[in-house]
Amino acid sequence: MRLKNNGQALIEFVLILPVFLLILFALIDFGRLFYEKIELENRFQTSLEVYQKEKNYEEALRLLNEGQEKEATLETKQFDSYMEMTTSVPFEFLTPGLSTVLGNPYHIKIERTIPYVAE
Repeated sequence: MRLKNNGQALIEFVLILPVFLLILFALIDFGRLFYEKIELENRFQTSLEVYQKEKNYEEALRLLNEGQEKEATLETKQFDSYMEMTTSVPFEFLTPGLSTVLGNPYHIKIERTIPYVAE
Protein backbone atom coordinates (compact mmCIF):
# COMPACT_ATOMS: atom_id res chain seq x y z
CA MET A 1 0.00 0.00 0.00
CA ARG A 2 1.35 3.40 -0.97
CA LEU A 3 0.97 6.56 1.20
CA LYS A 4 -0.27 9.74 -0.41
CA ASN A 5 2.10 12.74 -0.15
CA ASN A 6 -0.11 15.36 -1.78
CA GLY A 7 0.13 17.95 1.04
CA GLN A 8 3.82 17.54 1.87
CA ALA A 9 5.08 20.18 -0.60
CA LEU A 10 2.54 22.71 0.62
CA ILE A 11 3.54 22.22 4.25
CA GLU A 12 7.26 22.54 3.38
CA PHE A 13 6.54 25.73 1.44
CA VAL A 14 4.60 27.23 4.36
CA LEU A 15 7.47 26.41 6.75
CA ILE A 16 10.17 27.91 4.50
CA LEU A 17 8.26 31.01 3.31
CA PRO A 18 8.83 33.20 6.43
CA VAL A 19 12.57 32.49 6.41
CA PHE A 20 12.78 33.24 2.70
CA LEU A 21 10.87 36.53 3.11
CA LEU A 22 13.07 37.57 6.05
CA ILE A 23 16.21 37.00 3.97
CA LEU A 24 14.70 38.82 0.98
CA PHE A 25 13.71 41.89 3.01
CA ALA A 26 17.10 41.91 4.80
CA LEU A 27 18.85 41.99 1.41
CA ILE A 28 16.66 44.90 0.33
CA ASP A 29 17.43 46.76 3.59
CA PHE A 30 21.18 46.27 3.20
CA GLY A 31 20.94 47.55 -0.36
CA ARG A 32 19.17 50.68 0.94
CA LEU A 33 21.85 51.02 3.64
CA PHE A 34 24.73 50.92 1.15
CA TYR A 35 22.95 53.35 -1.17
CA GLU A 36 22.43 55.82 1.70
CA LYS A 37 26.08 55.45 2.74
CA ILE A 38 27.37 56.18 -0.76
CA GLU A 39 25.05 59.17 -1.07
CA LEU A 40 26.22 60.48 2.33
CA GLU A 41 29.87 60.00 1.34
CA ASN A 42 29.36 62.09 -1.81
CA ARG A 43 27.65 64.91 0.09
CA PHE A 44 30.29 64.73 2.85
CA GLN A 45 33.14 64.99 0.33
CA THR A 46 31.54 68.08 -1.22
CA SER A 47 31.07 69.71 2.18
CA LEU A 48 34.69 68.92 3.12
CA GLU A 49 35.93 70.65 -0.01
CA VAL A 50 33.87 73.72 0.86
CA TYR A 51 35.18 73.65 4.43
CA GLN A 52 38.81 73.40 3.29
CA LYS A 53 38.44 76.34 0.90
CA GLU A 54 36.29 78.69 2.95
CA LYS A 55 36.83 77.50 6.58
CA ASN A 56 33.08 77.96 7.06
CA TYR A 57 31.54 75.28 9.30
CA GLU A 58 27.96 76.49 8.88
CA GLU A 59 28.16 76.47 5.08
CA ALA A 60 29.64 72.95 5.08
CA LEU A 61 26.86 71.71 7.38
CA ARG A 62 24.17 73.41 5.27
CA LEU A 63 25.59 71.80 2.12
CA LEU A 64 25.67 68.39 3.84
CA ASN A 65 21.98 68.58 4.81
CA GLU A 66 20.61 70.38 1.76
CA GLY A 67 17.46 68.67 0.49
CA GLN A 68 17.64 65.76 2.94
CA GLU A 69 14.88 64.39 5.18
CA LYS A 70 17.15 63.27 8.01
CA GLU A 71 19.63 65.78 9.34
CA ALA A 72 23.24 64.67 9.44
CA THR A 73 25.62 65.76 12.17
CA LEU A 74 29.09 67.15 11.50
CA GLU A 75 31.76 66.90 14.19
CA THR A 76 35.32 68.20 14.04
CA LYS A 77 38.41 67.47 16.13
CA GLN A 78 41.44 69.69 15.54
CA PHE A 79 44.99 68.56 16.11
CA ASP A 80 48.32 70.25 15.32
CA SER A 81 48.59 69.50 11.61
CA TYR A 82 45.36 67.70 10.78
CA MET A 83 41.66 67.65 11.52
CA GLU A 84 39.28 64.73 11.88
CA MET A 85 35.77 65.32 10.58
CA THR A 86 32.94 62.89 11.23
CA THR A 87 29.39 62.82 9.97
CA SER A 88 26.56 60.49 10.87
CA VAL A 89 22.90 60.08 9.97
CA PRO A 90 20.31 57.71 11.46
CA PHE A 91 19.03 54.82 9.34
CA GLU A 92 15.87 52.83 10.02
CA PHE A 93 15.60 49.21 8.90
CA LEU A 94 12.27 47.99 7.53
CA THR A 95 12.96 44.32 8.24
CA PRO A 96 11.61 43.23 11.62
CA GLY A 97 14.40 42.35 14.02
CA LEU A 98 17.33 43.92 12.13
CA SER A 99 17.18 47.15 14.11
CA THR A 100 17.27 45.10 17.32
CA VAL A 101 20.31 43.14 16.18
CA LEU A 102 22.28 46.06 14.68
CA GLY A 103 21.20 48.81 17.08
CA ASN A 104 18.17 51.02 17.26
CA PRO A 105 18.54 53.45 15.57
CA TYR A 106 21.49 52.43 13.41
CA HIS A 107 23.78 55.33 12.44
CA ILE A 108 25.69 55.53 9.18
CA LYS A 109 29.03 57.06 10.18
CA ILE A 110 31.81 58.40 7.96
CA GLU A 111 35.18 59.78 9.11
CA ARG A 112 37.79 61.72 7.14
CA THR A 113 41.16 63.16 8.09
CA ILE A 114 42.19 66.37 6.36
CA PRO A 115 45.28 68.58 6.66
CA TYR A 116 44.74 71.57 8.92
CA VAL A 117 46.60 74.86 8.63
CA ALA A 118 45.83 77.43 11.33
CA GLU A 119 45.46 80.95 10.00
